[in-house]
Amino acid sequence: MKSYLSLIPISCKVRKRQNMMAILCIIISVFLVTAIFSMSDMGIRLEKTRVIEEHGNWHIMIKNLSQQKTDEIVSQKNIKAYSRYDGVNFDLSDSYKINGKKCVIAGGDSSILNDIYDDLTEGEYPSKSNQILLSNKAKNLLSVSVGDSILLETPIGEFDYVISGFGGDVTISSNADVIGAFLDWDTFLDFANEHGKKTQPVCFVQFDDSINIRRAIKNLSQNYGLDDETLSENTALLGLTGFSSDSYMMGMYIVAGILFLLILIAGIFMIAGSLNNRTAEKTQFFGMLRCIGASKAQIMRIVRLEALYWCKTAVPIGVVLGIICTWGLCGLLKLVAGEEFAKIPVFAISKVGIISGIFVGVFTVLLSSVTPAKNAAAVSPVSAVNVTVYSNGNVYRPIKKSFFNIESLLGIHHAMSSQKNLILMTGSFALSIVMILSFSVFVKWANMALNPLKPYAPDVFYASENNICEIEKDFINELESFDFVKQAFGRMYKTIPAKYEGKQGEIDLISYDDKQFKWSEKDLIDGDVRPVIDGNGVMTVFDSSNSLKTGDIIELENTKLVIKGVLEDSPFSSSEKPTVICSESLFEQITGESGYAVVDVQLNKNANQGNADELHRLADEKLVFYDRLEMNKDTKNVYYMFNLFVYGFLFVITMITIIHIINSISMSVSSRIRQYGAMRAVGMDFVQIKKMIFSETLTYTVLGLIVGNALGLPLNYFIYSKMITVYWGTAWEFPLIYVIIITTLFLIAAVFVPYAPAKRICSMSVSETINEM
Repeated sequence: MKSYLSLIPISCKVRKRQNMMAILCIIISVFLVTAIFSMSDMGIRLEKTRVIEEHGNWHIMIKNLSQQKTDEIVSQKNIKAYSRYDGVNFDLSDSYKINGKKCVIAGGDSSILNDIYDDLTEGEYPSKSNQILLSNKAKNLLSVSVGDSILLETPIGEFDYVISGFGGDVTISSNADVIGAFLDWDTFLDFANEHGKKTQPVCFVQFDDSINIRRAIKNLSQNYGLDDETLSENTALLGLTGFSSDSYMMGMYIVAGILFLLILIAGIFMIAGSLNNRTAEKTQFFGMLRCIGASKAQIMRIVRLEALYWCKTAVPIGVVLGIICTWGLCGLLKLVAGEEFAKIPVFAISKVGIISGIFVGVFTVLLSSVTPAKNAAAVSPVSAVNVTVYSNGNVYRPIKKSFFNIESLLGIHHAMSSQKNLILMTGSFALSIVMILSFSVFVKWANMALNPLKPYAPDVFYASENNICEIEKDFINELESFDFVKQAFGRMYKTIPAKYEGKQGEIDLISYDDKQFKWSEKDLIDGDVRPVIDGNGVMTVFDSSNSLKTGDIIELENTKLVIKGVLEDSPFSSSEKPTVICSESLFEQITGESGYAVVDVQLNKNANQGNADELHRLADEKLVFYDRLEMNKDTKNVYYMFNLFVYGFLFVITMITIIHIINSISMSVSSRIRQYGAMRAVGMDFVQIKKMIFSETLTYTVLGLIVGNALGLPLNYFIYSKMITVYWGTAWEFPLIYVIIITTLFLIAAVFVPYAPAKRICSMSVSETINEM
């Protein structure tokens, strides 16, 4: 033997069974971190792809700026790509048609579909004045190909163009019966001037990925006097790259950081608890090393290197399991969750996940071994020959008998005797509770975020061209006559001037029928729905830009509206104007309108795309038809998969906690094996041994529940407010169901965990337990 460190492989081989649980703790910690961060990385990659497809690969949009300043900005070295952009007939108010189909005419530089949106699917971007690019939808609607000639009908005449390519669906709704058309920028300017349209171009800017985008945006704002009026950010894309200044995204960054720290600390406590107990088991071993000349520094080095020796096996296993788990989950999402996850990487390797797993495994082991190493170094040589010395070297007074029996008092005494061990055990139990309470918020978030799961979510819907209330109410009866239609309901809509909160502005007034009022009761966060149903008030929808509350008064030209309730969510997109909901009778009384602006249709479970197409044929030229049937199905699949992952993760945390309880109690019993042997020698039986271990386990469990809930509930409230309350306005509710489940599982574990260690002790002979090293 060249050095004491040569004993490490021998010790690990001899104590293979005892070390197995400590190695398992490291494997679990590395596995969890690798899987979580790998899945997060894959999710970010997927979301980034989706955001670029839907919103474009641009970071800022500059508007209302002179051409000279715009040219100066886009000429800077840190700008990777840019494109000017504008359009005609976005509101479909004018008669622009291609082969009889309504169209929107847009113009931009070639980079608009090559770099900013990457949405050129066929052919090339127009480069000549007689060329035009059509949306992909036009290819099927018009049955045309690249090189074909088309006729563009405008209010001032007809124009002939040659189709140069297809793409650009992101510029208009893919659900509408509307064609999008692109012209070269110079050609578009001439087209707009010829038609008397005043252009207000914007400029999309994409920064180089290697720079600090947040700093670059700040510098541009300062140098060119850009404000919220002239500069808009692609919040979704910047949020995924960590450069968003949006308050909601900043809150999400904080939440992500907290969850990472929780996982890291949980790993430290789990591994530290195992190492602490393993050190306590080997008190006599360290005492013998001191007898033969080992110094305190050598003992500390042995403990640390032995822990790292475990990492040699545990960390690679944890990383590999994390990668395999990530592949399996990504494959499941791709197969089951539908189009939403069609582009998720399945067999990709996440460097972030692997590095995080290795870092957590090695770092937590090194950090966790500090205290056990100091404890081991503090062992005196006399411990090698004195079998009655406690691992911490302290001397205690005899335990006084009280209304508890002696074995229960001994168990509580064992739990409380070592302050460090008590903190580690209680802390690891408490952290598991904190993690469960923290991650449980994601279940509520999924319910709020995925609107197609709401009871009012339509599968298809009709809208009037200009949001005019011109859809006859009898149309509802016509739709409900189809066997595959579950129900149909309409809404009136009108933007009207109003005075509220001491200022003049506008409101979006929208009507509800009885079915919609019934659904809205579940989304009510303040007030009462009943007066609104009776036409004696209105409701508003919470939004970060809407500060109206119950009791506020909205003044119209001929009447006043009193807000009787506030909703947390609605089917409508948020805008700068407050959304105000009233009964149909009150809407008719205020506006004089009696028709619907929008009609939503929900189909039966067995409805197919053919049924949706049949409803599409009912839309005349005045109605725009939107089909969300397949999108809703995909979103439901995403919702179920997301909940499966969240509940699965909570289940894994719970199972790990229970395994950790079993492991910790087993090692705690092993560290006191001689004491139990001495107790058996003086007549203690199996039931008493079991009671003693049970009271020790119950002490850790009760303290863990108290500390875990004391820390977890405020953190649950904080995360809930950042993820949900700030965005939807929903007030925090006490997570009673999770507290009950956690308490029940922990108490059940405390009841059954002591059985195996007690049986193991009683199966050994008294002499074997006393002589155990």
